[in-house]
Amino acid sequence: MQEHRGTSAPALRAAGVAQGLRLRERFLALSRHARAALASLLCVLATPVAARDNAVAMAEMAGDREHVRLALQVRDALGRAIASLSDFPALTREMLAARSPDGTTDWLWTVAIVLALAIIAGFGALRLTERWGRQRFRTVYDTVPRDRAARIACLLATAVLMAFAVLAFAATATMVTLAFVSGHPAARVSVFIALEFAVLVLGLRLVLHAVLAPRSAAFRMFDLTNRDAMGLYRSILGVGALTAAMVALCEWMDAMGLDENAHRLVVLATVGLTCLTLSGVIVAYRAAFNRLIHGDAGQRDGPGVARRIVSLVWLPALLVYFLAAFLVSGGRVLLDKPAALGLVGAPVISALIWAAIYGVLLLLIDRMLLPRLDSDTGRQKLLDDIARADETAGEMPDHDANRAQAAAEAIEAEDRRSPYRDLLDHGAMILSLVIALGYLILRWGIRISDDSSIVANLFEIGVIVFLGYMAYRAVEIAIDHQILLEGGNAAPGEDAEVGGAGESRLATLLPIFRNFLLISIVVIAGMVALSQLGVNIAPIFAGAGVVGLAVGFGAQTLIRDIFSGAFFLIDDAFRKGEYIDIGDVKGTVEKISIRSMQLRHHNGPLNTVPFGEIKFVKNFSRDWAVMKLAFRVTYDTDVEKMRKLIKKFGQELLEHPDYGPKFLQPVKSQGVTALEDSAMIVRVKFMTRPGDQFELRKVVYSGIRDLCEAAGIHFAHREVTVRVAQEPGDTRQFSEAEKKAIAGAVLPALDPQQGQASAGAGTADGR
Repeated sequence: MQEHRGTSAPALRAAGVAQGLRLRERFLALSRHARAALASLLCVLATPVAARDNAVAMAEMAGDREHVRLALQVRDALGRAIASLSDFPALTREMLAARSPDGTTDWLWTVAIVLALAIIAGFGALRLTERWGRQRFRTVYDTVPRDRAARIACLLATAVLMAFAVLAFAATATMVTLAFVSGHPAARVSVFIALEFAVLVLGLRLVLHAVLAPRSAAFRMFDLTNRDAMGLYRSILGVGALTAAMVALCEWMDAMGLDENAHRLVVLATVGLTCLTLSGVIVAYRAAFNRLIHGDAGQRDGPGVARRIVSLVWLPALLVYFLAAFLVSGGRVLLDKPAALGLVGAPVISALIWAAIYGVLLLLIDRMLLPRLDSDTGRQKLLDDIARADETAGEMPDHDANRAQAAAEAIEAEDRRSPYRDLLDHGAMILSLVIALGYLILRWGIRISDDSSIVANLFEIGVIVFLGYMAYRAVEIAIDHQILLEGGNAAPGEDAEVGGAGESRLATLLPIFRNFLLISIVVIAGMVALSQLGVNIAPIFAGAGVVGLAVGFGAQTLIRDIFSGAFFLIDDAFRKGEYIDIGDVKGTVEKISIRSMQLRHHNGPLNTVPFGEIKFVKNFSRDWAVMKLAFRVTYDTDVEKMRKLIKKFGQELLEHPDYGPKFLQPVKSQGVTALEDSAMIVRVKFMTRPGDQFELRKVVYSGIRDLCEAAGIHFAHREVTVRVAQEPGDTRQFSEAEKKAIAGAVLPALDPQQGQASAGAGTADGR
């Protein structure tokens, strides 16, 4: 990122405009090249008269005559090369005879014989070395791999042994060649050219063995059937051998000084045949490649959107690529420009580079960064040991029990590390793809370090996005895991009561901290990406400051809410999951944002409360809770006897295996706390953790009722005695009006609220 210290704002804006104009010119140039390339293709394939005029007209419309000139040169060079085929045999015999001391071409038979002897001797050394390696390192070949790292290590060890075998082939073949044709330069060069490309084919065989493992499914890293793996191995190796033979022929023709036009045709045929055969391979095995792109067939949600898009476009994209590579390479050959033969095989080499780097990165992850505490194949054995220990509890020997416990701890620790390993695996895949793509870009002659290239800028942006993505996912996994350990994000139980214990303070603050970090990572990565695109980000920061000031002055309530919430959280006034009362609203804290929180009332409604509206907080979920219960007993009750019964009952509850641990203080009587007209009020209290008091309240109510009934202690009922003045001997019955008047006088004593309502109704009727 460029620094703009000491530069005025107009200069910064001018620099930003200039960078934007340069970016626009790059895109316009790219579109012009695309239109001109279409015109060039028409020129190459056109007939000499009518099509040339049409192509020239199209090119003039595109505004680029240079491409028309090049296209016509390509067509003329192709015509000259085809016309020279009639003289090629005679010229070839003449040139080859000139290379011989005796003026004949008999030395070619010597080359063929020596080459055959060198290849036979080299293959003998190759087989002997591989057999020695298998015998010497039998454990590498025959051991069943326990996990992914073991498979990759075995494949790499096998590749190293095969590399030694290839070196043995090269050394043996070289000695045979020097022994028989050391005195004839042309023959020696011819044999060495053939051996050079034989070594390249053997190197391709080595890489394909390590990537596809065609003869050993246990070592194979990719989800391929044995048939597909062997078919791909043979097909790609066959295409590589054919291409190597034709490239060797081209190099030999160039070394012998044969006709340049014929040499161009052979190079053109090599490029075309390679493109055609590779296209045939990818079409024949498109189903296998689609399975690899889709990934694990057992995924619950199926392949992601990116995988589905790639599975749809990869085949036509590769076919178009091979066509473009053939046209570009053939055109450069016919125009006597440096050949671009590597463009044809670049996708295959890129895929092999990706597979090799990806395997090495996975090995580093499993062996150095996050070694597995259990193995892929050994995990089931560990689970079996744990199940056996559970079934034979108390009967298993100590060493087996210790082993089962260690297995359980290993699996638990591995489960905690698995999200980080998945992230590293995903990053390794992306990084290896970026390296393979970088190789492909370099093969097309685009310098990634060149700031004037659009592709280079896009490549740098891709690296920034990759780093930002890895940081984003790492922060998200780490904080989510810590929230889970703190007991956060737990769903409330069905019987959750008022005042239940909430989450820890860390579990409350971590979600807010996580959102802050994730937003910061996204903003920083976006700013750096915009800077790489040539956008001047200094005005963006300045504009953000102005917007911040405007928000600060125009949204004072919002600022008050944010600062109030910050201080409430600093004071630890409430946490997620706690039951609080803030005056007008009460409920369980379900969500905390930067400016408000959501309270779920115990009856169901969800209330959103801005922090700035909170005057006080009454927290029912902190430290401890005291529950006080009142019992109405008759006046003839023995209070001391009842106190002893309650005390004994409290001791029994403390000893209960389920309820005892929930008491912080036992159930005890507070004696008579009030006297009413028809009853004495005896109160009982106990102390518990927040949320447990409601469950224990049911137990205490039920237990004391049973104790009182067994001890003959009676609970008092509300009653009112009404005395009516009557004359002696008056036995008349009360009228309905008198009965209602008596009931109206008694009702307030029994139910004050209902009595007030009745009184109000009577007053209304009176009016």
